Amino acid sequence: MRIRHLRYFLVVAEELSFSRAAARVHIEPSPLSRAIKELESGLGVSLFQRTKGRIRLTWAGEVFQEEARRMLSFMEGAQSRVLAAEKGYRGRLRIGLTDSLAQPYLTKLLARCREEEPLTEVKIVEMTFNEMVKALGHDQIDAGFTVHTELSTGLIKEVVWTDRPIIAIPRNHPLLSLEKIPLQEVARHTLILCHPELCSGGYDVIHRWFCESTLPFPTNAEYVSGHEPMMMLVAAGYGIGVGLASQITLYSHPDVIVRPVTDDVPSTATFITMLDQPHTEELSRFISRARQIGELAIV
Repeated sequence: MRIRHLRYFLVVAEELSFSRAAARVHIEPSPLSRAIKELESGLGVSLFQRTKGRIRLTWAGEVFQEEARRMLSFMEGAQSRVLAAEKGYRGRLRIGLTDSLAQPYLTKLLARCREEEPLTEVKIVEMTFNEMVKALGHDQIDAGFTVHTELSTGLIKEVVWTDRPIIAIPRNHPLLSLEKIPLQEVARHTLILCHPELCSGGYDVIHRWFCESTLPFPTNAEYVSGHEPMMMLVAAGYGIGVGLASQITLYSHPDVIVRPVTDDVPSTATFITMLDQPHTEELSRFISRARQIGELAIV
Protein backbone atom coordinates (compact mmCIF):
# COMPACT_ATOMS: atom_id res chain seq x y z
CA MET A 1 0.00 0.00 0.00
CA ARG A 2 1.55 3.29 -1.12
CA ILE A 3 0.97 6.72 0.35
CA ARG A 4 0.10 8.16 -3.05
CA HIS A 5 -2.58 5.45 -3.47
CA LEU A 6 -4.19 6.61 -0.23
CA ARG A 7 -4.15 10.22 -1.43
CA TYR A 8 -5.61 9.21 -4.80
CA PHE A 9 -8.34 7.18 -3.11
CA LEU A 10 -9.38 10.06 -0.85
CA VAL A 11 -9.63 12.48 -3.77
CA VAL A 12 -11.72 10.03 -5.80
CA ALA A 13 -13.91 9.40 -2.73
CA GLU A 14 -14.52 13.15 -2.43
CA GLU A 15 -15.16 13.80 -6.13
CA LEU A 16 -16.90 10.49 -6.99
CA SER A 17 -15.51 11.06 -10.46
CA PHE A 18 -12.23 9.79 -11.91
CA SER A 19 -11.99 12.68 -14.37
CA ARG A 20 -12.44 15.38 -11.72
CA ALA A 21 -10.14 13.54 -9.29
CA ALA A 22 -7.49 13.15 -12.00
CA ALA A 23 -7.58 16.89 -12.65
CA ARG A 24 -7.05 17.56 -8.95
CA VAL A 25 -4.01 15.27 -8.66
CA HIS A 26 -2.65 16.27 -12.09
CA ILE A 27 -2.59 12.85 -13.77
CA GLU A 28 -4.67 11.20 -16.49
CA PRO A 29 -7.86 9.30 -15.51
CA SER A 30 -6.51 5.93 -16.76
CA PRO A 31 -3.44 5.71 -14.45
CA LEU A 32 -5.57 7.01 -11.60
CA SER A 33 -8.10 4.23 -12.20
CA ARG A 34 -5.29 1.66 -12.32
CA ALA A 35 -3.90 2.96 -9.02
CA ILE A 36 -7.31 2.53 -7.37
CA LYS A 37 -7.62 -1.01 -8.77
CA GLU A 38 -4.17 -1.85 -7.41
CA LEU A 39 -5.28 -0.56 -4.00
CA GLU A 40 -8.48 -2.63 -4.15
CA SER A 41 -6.49 -5.70 -5.19
CA GLY A 42 -4.07 -5.25 -2.31
CA LEU A 43 -6.91 -4.88 0.18
CA GLY A 44 -8.99 -7.67 -1.36
CA VAL A 45 -12.15 -5.54 -1.42
CA SER A 46 -14.09 -3.29 -3.78
CA LEU A 47 -13.89 0.30 -2.59
CA PHE A 48 -16.15 1.74 -5.29
CA GLN A 49 -19.29 0.55 -6.99
CA ARG A 50 -19.13 1.42 -10.68
CA THR A 51 -22.44 1.53 -12.58
CA LYS A 52 -23.24 3.23 -15.91
CA GLY A 53 -20.38 5.69 -15.74
CA ARG A 54 -21.11 6.65 -12.14
CA ILE A 55 -19.24 5.59 -9.04
CA ARG A 56 -20.02 5.57 -5.35
CA LEU A 57 -18.32 4.24 -2.26
CA THR A 58 -19.13 0.74 -1.10
CA TRP A 59 -19.55 0.16 2.63
CA ALA A 60 -15.98 -1.15 2.70
CA GLY A 61 -14.95 2.04 0.88
CA GLU A 62 -16.65 4.23 3.49
CA VAL A 63 -14.83 2.39 6.27
CA PHE A 64 -11.52 2.63 4.43
CA GLN A 65 -12.03 6.36 3.81
CA GLU A 66 -11.89 6.96 7.57
CA GLU A 67 -8.87 4.68 7.95
CA ALA A 68 -7.04 6.29 5.03
CA ARG A 69 -7.52 9.73 6.56
CA ARG A 70 -6.16 8.40 9.84
CA MET A 71 -3.11 6.79 8.19
CA LEU A 72 -2.28 9.93 6.22
CA SER A 73 -2.71 12.04 9.33
CA PHE A 74 -0.34 9.74 11.19
CA MET A 75 2.27 9.98 8.43
CA GLU A 76 1.93 13.75 8.20
CA GLY A 77 2.20 13.97 11.98
CA ALA A 78 5.38 11.88 11.93
CA GLN A 79 6.88 14.09 9.25
CA SER A 80 5.87 17.20 11.21
CA ARG A 81 7.52 15.90 14.37
CA VAL A 82 10.74 15.03 12.55
CA LEU A 83 10.90 18.48 10.95
CA ALA A 84 10.17 20.11 14.33
CA ALA A 85 12.97 18.06 15.92
CA GLU A 86 15.32 19.20 13.16
CA LYS A 87 14.46 22.81 14.10
CA GLY A 88 15.29 22.13 17.76
CA TYR A 89 11.81 21.64 19.26
CA ARG A 90 11.61 19.14 22.14
CA GLY A 91 7.84 19.00 22.61
CA ARG A 92 4.70 19.40 20.55
CA LEU A 93 1.11 20.55 21.04
CA ARG A 94 -1.60 20.33 18.38
CA ILE A 95 -4.50 22.65 19.19
CA GLY A 96 -7.81 22.72 17.33
CA LEU A 97 -9.58 26.04 16.91
CA THR A 98 -13.31 26.05 16.16
CA ASP A 99 -16.17 28.54 15.86
CA SER A 100 -13.98 31.15 14.10
CA LEU A 101 -12.35 31.92 17.45
CA ALA A 102 -9.48 34.41 17.10
CA GLN A 103 -9.72 36.07 20.45
CA PRO A 104 -7.15 38.39 22.04
CA TYR A 105 -7.05 35.84 24.88
CA LEU A 106 -5.69 33.22 22.49
CA THR A 107 -3.09 35.65 21.21
CA LYS A 108 -1.91 36.29 24.75
CA LEU A 109 -1.88 32.57 25.52
CA LEU A 110 0.19 31.67 22.47
CA ALA A 111 2.59 34.54 23.09
CA ARG A 112 3.09 33.35 26.67
CA CYS A 113 3.74 29.80 25.44
CA ARG A 114 6.44 31.03 23.07
CA GLU A 115 8.00 33.13 25.82
CA GLU A 116 7.94 30.55 28.62
CA GLU A 117 8.37 27.32 26.64
CA PRO A 118 10.12 28.11 23.35
CA LEU A 119 11.19 24.50 22.74
CA THR A 120 7.58 23.26 22.59
CA GLU A 121 6.06 23.66 19.14
CA VAL A 122 2.40 24.74 19.21
CA LYS A 123 0.48 24.09 16.00
CA ILE A 124 -2.97 25.65 15.52
CA VAL A 125 -5.48 23.90 13.24
CA GLU A 126 -8.77 25.56 12.29
CA MET A 127 -11.71 23.15 12.07
CA THR A 128 -15.40 22.73 12.73
CA PHE A 129 -16.69 21.38 16.04
CA ASN A 130 -17.48 17.97 14.53
CA GLU A 131 -14.01 17.81 13.00
CA MET A 132 -12.52 18.66 16.40
CA VAL A 133 -14.35 15.78 18.09
CA LYS A 134 -13.09 13.34 15.44
CA ALA A 135 -9.56 14.77 15.56
CA LEU A 136 -9.40 14.29 19.32
CA GLY A 137 -10.59 10.69 19.00
CA HIS A 138 -8.04 9.95 16.27
CA ASP A 139 -5.12 11.55 18.14
CA GLN A 140 -4.78 14.24 15.48
CA ILE A 141 -4.92 17.08 18.03
CA ASP A 142 -4.21 17.27 21.77
CA ALA A 143 -6.95 19.77 22.71
CA GLY A 144 -9.41 22.15 21.11
CA PHE A 145 -11.05 25.48 21.86
CA THR A 146 -14.78 25.88 21.31
CA VAL A 147 -17.85 27.71 22.63
CA HIS A 148 -20.05 24.69 21.86
CA THR A 149 -21.80 23.43 24.99
CA GLU A 150 -22.17 19.84 23.75
CA LEU A 151 -19.84 17.23 25.22
CA SER A 152 -19.18 13.93 23.45
CA THR A 153 -18.47 10.63 25.19
CA GLY A 154 -14.85 10.26 26.25
CA LEU A 155 -14.16 13.99 26.27
CA ILE A 156 -13.87 16.52 29.08
CA LYS A 157 -13.97 20.29 28.90
CA GLU A 158 -12.98 23.19 31.09
CA VAL A 159 -13.99 26.86 30.98
CA VAL A 160 -10.92 29.02 30.35
CA TRP A 161 -12.56 32.43 29.91
CA THR A 162 -15.91 34.07 29.24
CA ASP A 163 -17.08 36.69 26.80
CA ARG A 164 -20.03 39.08 26.48
CA PRO A 165 -22.36 39.04 23.47
CA ILE A 166 -22.68 42.21 21.43
CA ILE A 167 -24.75 43.42 18.50
CA ALA A 168 -23.28 45.00 15.36
CA ILE A 169 -25.65 47.66 14.04
CA PRO A 170 -25.49 49.77 10.86
CA ARG A 171 -25.34 53.54 11.25
CA ASN A 172 -28.70 55.38 11.45
CA HIS A 173 -30.46 52.22 12.65
CA PRO A 174 -33.32 52.71 15.17
CA LEU A 175 -31.70 50.28 17.64
CA LEU A 176 -28.95 52.84 18.24
CA SER A 177 -31.36 54.75 20.47
CA LEU A 178 -30.82 51.99 23.08
CA GLU A 179 -27.71 51.80 25.25
CA LYS A 180 -28.12 48.04 25.70
CA ILE A 181 -30.13 45.88 23.31
CA PRO A 182 -32.78 43.49 24.72
CA LEU A 183 -33.03 40.15 22.97
CA GLN A 184 -36.69 40.87 22.22
CA GLU A 185 -35.57 43.83 20.09
CA VAL A 186 -32.90 41.76 18.39
CA ALA A 187 -35.56 39.24 17.35
CA ARG A 188 -37.47 41.93 15.44
CA HIS A 189 -34.72 42.40 12.88
CA THR A 190 -32.97 40.36 10.21
CA LEU A 191 -29.93 38.72 11.79
CA ILE A 192 -26.58 38.08 10.16
CA LEU A 193 -24.96 35.06 11.81
CA CYS A 194 -22.00 32.78 11.28
CA HIS A 195 -22.97 29.61 9.44
CA PRO A 196 -24.44 26.87 11.68
CA GLU A 197 -22.09 24.23 10.23
CA LEU A 198 -18.90 26.27 9.96
CA CYS A 199 -19.50 27.82 13.37
CA SER A 200 -21.82 25.38 15.12
CA GLY A 201 -20.69 26.48 18.58
CA GLY A 202 -21.61 30.11 17.99
CA TYR A 203 -24.92 29.08 16.44
CA ASP A 204 -25.60 26.81 19.42
CA VAL A 205 -24.93 29.67 21.86
CA ILE A 206 -27.21 32.16 20.07
CA HIS A 207 -29.96 29.57 19.62
CA ARG A 208 -29.79 28.85 23.36
CA TRP A 209 -30.20 32.55 24.21
CA PHE A 210 -33.50 32.63 22.35
CA CYS A 211 -34.70 29.33 23.84
CA GLU A 212 -33.94 30.42 27.41
CA SER A 213 -35.77 33.70 26.79
CA THR A 214 -38.74 31.74 25.33
CA LEU A 215 -38.36 33.68 22.08
CA PRO A 216 -38.72 32.05 18.66
CA PHE A 217 -35.46 31.80 16.79
CA PRO A 218 -35.56 34.16 13.77
CA THR A 219 -36.22 32.31 10.53
CA ASN A 220 -35.02 35.11 8.25
CA ALA A 221 -31.39 35.03 9.36
CA GLU A 222 -28.59 35.40 6.81
CA TYR A 223 -25.57 33.13 7.27
CA VAL A 224 -21.97 34.03 6.49
CA SER A 225 -18.63 32.24 6.68
CA GLY A 226 -17.13 34.49 9.37
CA HIS A 227 -17.13 37.81 11.17
CA GLU A 228 -15.46 39.81 8.40
CA PRO A 229 -18.28 39.21 5.83
CA MET A 230 -20.77 39.70 8.68
CA MET A 231 -19.48 43.23 9.27
CA MET A 232 -19.54 43.95 5.52
CA LEU A 233 -23.22 43.02 5.27
CA VAL A 234 -24.11 44.92 8.44
CA ALA A 235 -22.37 48.03 7.09
CA ALA A 236 -24.36 47.64 3.87
CA GLY A 237 -27.61 47.58 5.86
CA TYR A 238 -28.58 43.94 5.26
CA GLY A 239 -29.29 43.30 8.94
CA ILE A 240 -27.70 43.30 12.39
CA GLY A 241 -24.84 41.03 13.40
CA VAL A 242 -24.80 38.93 16.56
CA GLY A 243 -21.64 37.59 18.12
CA LEU A 244 -19.09 37.81 20.90
CA ALA A 245 -17.34 41.04 21.81
CA SER A 246 -13.83 39.66 21.34
CA GLN A 247 -14.69 38.49 17.82
CA ILE A 248 -16.76 41.32 16.37
CA THR A 249 -14.51 44.09 17.68
CA LEU A 250 -11.58 42.59 15.75
CA TYR A 251 -13.35 43.59 12.53
CA SER A 252 -14.31 47.20 13.22
CA HIS A 253 -15.97 49.11 10.38
CA PRO A 254 -16.64 52.86 10.22
CA ASP A 255 -20.28 52.25 9.25
CA VAL A 256 -20.98 49.76 12.04
CA ILE A 257 -21.73 50.58 15.68
CA VAL A 258 -21.57 47.89 18.35
CA ARG A 259 -23.88 47.75 21.35
CA PRO A 260 -23.93 45.30 24.28
CA VAL A 261 -27.00 43.19 24.91
CA THR A 262 -28.89 43.55 28.17
CA ASP A 263 -27.50 41.87 31.29
CA ASP A 264 -30.17 39.13 31.31
CA VAL A 265 -28.37 37.46 28.38
CA PRO A 266 -25.62 35.32 29.93
CA SER A 267 -21.92 35.57 29.13
CA THR A 268 -20.53 32.88 26.85
CA ALA A 269 -17.83 30.48 28.01
CA THR A 270 -14.93 29.37 25.87
CA PHE A 271 -13.97 25.78 26.66
CA ILE A 272 -10.78 23.85 26.17
CA THR A 273 -11.81 20.29 25.27
CA MET A 274 -9.63 17.19 25.67
CA LEU A 275 -9.75 13.42 25.89
CA ASP A 276 -10.70 12.12 29.33
CA GLN A 277 -7.26 10.71 30.05
CA PRO A 278 -4.01 11.83 31.71
CA HIS A 279 -2.44 14.84 29.99
CA THR A 280 1.11 15.20 28.79
CA GLU A 281 3.26 17.64 30.73
CA GLU A 282 3.17 20.07 27.79
CA LEU A 283 -0.64 20.00 27.66
CA SER A 284 -0.95 20.40 31.45
CA ARG A 285 1.23 23.52 31.33
CA PHE A 286 -0.75 24.84 28.34
CA ILE A 287 -4.04 24.43 30.23
CA SER A 288 -2.56 26.12 33.30
CA ARG A 289 -1.52 29.13 31.20
CA ALA A 290 -5.00 29.29 29.62
CA ARG A 291 -6.53 29.41 33.12
CA GLN A 292 -4.19 32.24 34.07
CA ILE A 293 -5.16 34.25 30.97
CA GLY A 294 -8.83 33.77 31.87
CA GLU A 295 -8.27 34.87 35.46
CA LEU A 296 -6.47 38.03 34.30
CA ALA A 297 -9.40 38.78 31.97
CA ILE A 298 -11.80 38.67 34.94
CA VAL A 299 -9.62 41.02 36.98
